[in-house]
Amino acid sequence: MKRILSIACLLILVVAAVGLAQKASGVNVLVLDKATDFSKFKTYEWAPGHKALDPAWDKAIIDAIDKALAAQGLKKGAPADVLVEYHAVQSEEVDLRTFDNKAPAQGQERASAQLVKKGTLAIDLRLPVGRTVVWRVAGERAITTMAGAERDAFVAKLVTAMFESYPKAKK
Repeated sequence: MKRILSIACLLILVVAAVGLAQKASGVNVLVLDKATDFSKFKTYEWAPGHKALDPAWDKAIIDAIDKALAAQGLKKGAPADVLVEYHAVQSEEVDLRTFDNKAPAQGQERASAQLVKKGTLAIDLRLPVGRTVVWRVAGERAITTMAGAERDAFVAKLVTAMFESYPKAKK
């Protein structure tokens, strides 16, 4: 009986943590150097980060970031005022909301929790001298198997949402 109560308490804590994590997921600015005047950034170059393993996803991410930077008035070129890199990570999480906690009927199996694939994309802007990060934004989304236009639209929407937090020019 004690063991069942311990397992039940653990499950409640895990479900609560999953719920809080989902509310906190989305797009978050992780680093913002408020002393940096982002309006001085006119040119950028790509720096190595952690590429998506699939070349099609890599291209979609780079194209979306290039477009977002152009919308901020930056052009690709040397010498660069800022270095840009991205980091892509894919993971799987257990969705305990799909776990059937009722005792199964005799001879049947309990429904297990399902796995949810999540992708995290982080974009860094670094100063060329010293490579100090002045802006880091990360977005996390549930992902499915996507290809072609669906993938490109998904990435473009995520990157656009991430760049909504790009610092506006100082006045």
